[in-house]
Amino acid sequence: MRKNGILVRFSARLILAAGLGLAVSTPAVVAQELNSDSIVQQLAPKKKFATRGLKSAATAPEMSSDQKTYLKSLPTRGLKVEMKKEVAVIMDTYDLPQINIEIQFDYNSAKIKPGSVPDLNALGTALLSHELSGARILLNGHTDAAGSQQFNMGLSEKRADAVRDYLISRFGIEPDRLIAIGFGEERLKNRHDPEAAENRRVEVVNLNG
Repeated sequence: MRKNGILVRFSARLILAAGLGLAVSTPAVVAQELNSDSIVQQLAPKKKFATRGLKSAATAPEMSSDQKTYLKSLPTRGLKVEMKKEVAVIMDTYDLPQINIEIQFDYNSAKIKPGSVPDLNALGTALLSHELSGARILLNGHTDAAGSQQFNMGLSEKRADAVRDYLISRFGIEPDRLIAIGFGEERLKNRHDPEAAENRRVEVVNLNG
């Protein structure tokens, strides 16, 4: 049995640290409200600054032309296992822009709950901005480790597809810009607690970053 109606997160750096400066006994922490401008800032391609006389050891590596071509050729859904592995390697190697939005679905379902619609609308508006126009976006679905691997893989794919379909139907975003992938429980964010809520998420990554 899976616990509660799974909470899905778009991974990265957008949600503020929980409870910062608050007493430990605080019962709940409210995440920062999202808006399209803040999402654009997180997903926009990172500017490269020229440095004079400084070592660039900390600078993230650049993708090869073959890798860029590969990402442009990815199908928008139904990626095969080897394709998912290659995408995972690229995400782990390069510092691509990504965001973190909490989205709720019905229990064991890909139906988006009404309370998460405003955040999806903010994401859709951001993807139509000048800064992100034409960018290919990964929507990577993840689950926790509760339940079978096969079930989790299918659920993560369906939820990534649901987010993709909503953005296309509601905002008219070109279908070939949005790539939905399901990773199931293969890439846990919190490996020390495989059933933690933070593992139930969808990464939103700008491949043009």
